[in-house]
Amino acid sequence: MTTPAINPPAATPAKPRRRKPGRRILIPCVEWEVYEGLLKVFERKRNLRLAYDNGDLEIIVPSFEHDGDAAVLGALLAILADELGLPLRRGGSTTLKRKRMLKGIEPDRCFWVTNAPKLAGVRKLDLKVHPAPDIAIEVDVTSSSLNRFRIYAALGIGELWRLDGDDLRFHVRGRKKYTEVPTSPTFAGITPADLMTFVKQARGSADENVTTRAFRAWVKQRVAAPPPPASP
Repeated sequence: MTTPAINPPAATPAKPRRRKPGRRILIPCVEWEVYEGLLKVFERKRNLRLAYDNGDLEIIVPSFEHDGDAAVLGALLAILADELGLPLRRGGSTTLKRKRMLKGIEPDRCFWVTNAPKLAGVRKLDLKVHPAPDIAIEVDVTSSSLNRFRIYAALGIGELWRLDGDDLRFHVRGRKKYTEVPTSPTFAGITPADLMTFVKQARGSADENVTTRAFRAWVKQRVAAPPPPASP
């Protein structure tokens, strides 16, 4: 679906900031079986994130700010899918892993959009059988000790939204790696700046529902607006 460009409401000027990362620990030379055992041990401790890359295991305790931004971005993405009439299946921070590749990761949020119908009725995800998420959201990836882009690329996640402080970027997977793009290929015409306007608004708000309602109204206006006149 192609949508015309409408500028979002201007955000209140604020000093750019880099987010303080949560606590992280890197453990080298970890066998895959140990990694899977830890996943079971920590299965109910969703305040932890585990990432695995060819023997290197990283355990992360996200900060309050970290999870807050991820939740808002996830909510905005869900509104986009709803208002644009696209299917959606939420994956939250579910574990994505492939033993053959020795790769595993738990994104801050992940979603199936194009492939959402293929997840109908699925209760236990198996990437050997089911498609990888179409979009993953990562916050504070620059403070990670692992190459998380490499993990996502190996697992087949098509689109990655990466937020570091006030810097949101969209990346699309090619044959082997990600390339930064100015707009989301899933949500036509949507830019990182569009979303950051509302992320920043939510950070300073006592009620995030105010932000999500404003974003939904903005998306409705964008969809309803007539296309700009064609260039001569």
